[in-house]
Amino acid sequence: MTSQAASLSPVAFRLAAALERYQADFDQLVETWFDWNRCRMVIRELDDIEKLRGALPQLAADMTDLVMRHVELLRSLVRTATRAEPAAASEITALHSRHRAAIESLRIKCLRLITRER
Repeated sequence: MTSQAASLSPVAFRLAAALERYQADFDQLVETWFDWNRCRMVIRELDDIEKLRGALPQLAADMTDLVMRHVELLRSLVRTATRAEPAAASEITALHSRHRAAIESLRIKCLRLITRER
């Protein structure tokens, strides 16, 4: 194992853990149908995830997908919360499912990087 590979394993592990926290907090945001404090928290968490991902350029496309899903879901939640429109439950559910899939895909790739380096 190269020293560079050895240094990436802890980053991949931290990224996988950050993704799990982010997913749990975003799930709470969806369940409450939007909360400004939790919204700010998941935005900060996504920023932290992006910083960690910077050390793993091979995950750039997956990160882009996650950011797109984040924006779509957050936009739908904000629209529902600020316009006092009836919640489009089916739209939120579909967006949430795609968002969770993007998180899971990125998390699995992190775990593969960790196991491949050992």
